[in-house]
Amino acid sequence: MNALPALPLSANEAADGAAGLRLFPAPARFRPVVLLLSVVLGIAALAAGAVVASAGMTVQAGPFVRFLFLAAAMFALSAWCRVRHLDPRLGDAAAIVGVGILALMACGVVSNAGLRLGASPVDGLLAGIDGLVGIDVAQVVRAFAAQPATIDALAVIYNASGAIAVALIGLRLLANRRAEAWELVMTIVLAMQVVALVSIVAPAVGAMAHLAMLDLQGAGLPAGAGIYHLEAFHHFRAGTDTVLRLDDMSGLVTFPSFHTVLALVALQAVARTRLRWLGVAWAAAVIVSTIPIGGHYVIDLVAGFAIWAGAVTVARRVSTPSA
Repeated sequence: MNALPALPLSANEAADGAAGLRLFPAPARFRPVVLLLSVVLGIAALAAGAVVASAGMTVQAGPFVRFLFLAAAMFALSAWCRVRHLDPRLGDAAAIVGVGILALMACGVVSNAGLRLGASPVDGLLAGIDGLVGIDVAQVVRAFAAQPATIDALAVIYNASGAIAVALIGLRLLANRRAEAWELVMTIVLAMQVVALVSIVAPAVGAMAHLAMLDLQGAGLPAGAGIYHLEAFHHFRAGTDTVLRLDDMSGLVTFPSFHTVLALVALQAVARTRLRWLGVAWAAAVIVSTIPIGGHYVIDLVAGFAIWAGAVTVARRVSTPSA
């Protein structure tokens, strides 16, 4: 079995290792993490409630309640692991699942229901910004569409980006790099909520529809590339259905690009290991894939990078106070 990549240990990471050997967490070190995530998720929940109320919607509660119960069960399992002095990594894993459920639900509600608030799409502005620096996204996408092997590879990379980010969090836990795992989680959660809030005031239908590239569906691009979100986008923007259903929701934010955040989180996870250059290559490939497969403008990627940079700065200071 191959060993996990070695990492240079900071004082905080050494404390992680010592806590793992004792099979008991060092709770004081993680209080800032708990506090930050509690504040962020609390604000996200309030924002979700405010958006639903402002949009004049009611919620089909059943599916949401089931996920809330699942999150509560994960937090209970995490607490039980702590009380029983079990391996803290198991408790962390359960807590991370709970946090992920709450973060995804809040982000989904804000970004989907937020479309009913009536902000005008900013696609013209986004395409114009790309044009100012000489970038013609339609020309770029059509050039990619003429290379079937490249498009197939980019589709696989794009669709795997979320799973890779989750897997890397798990690997950091297995390697007993608990602070690093929580840093990744906090980065994702912070960025996710910011992306959702931005989408309320700057909704975008995406480059594929706005730049009239629908003819490429199944004819150079995989079916659904860059338009998988359109049904949900138009459903919520039309404003004729006042019931918020989990089944109607989709990952429909194109500006800023959350896939860019996921790409950079993967690099963040391996930046201090021997896999750093593989991480650079993977992040670059994911970011490139967001244009032909995700239907993004280049400015979407720049905004995604800026949000990731802010989120990782906050997350790193909280998870590693001496940073």
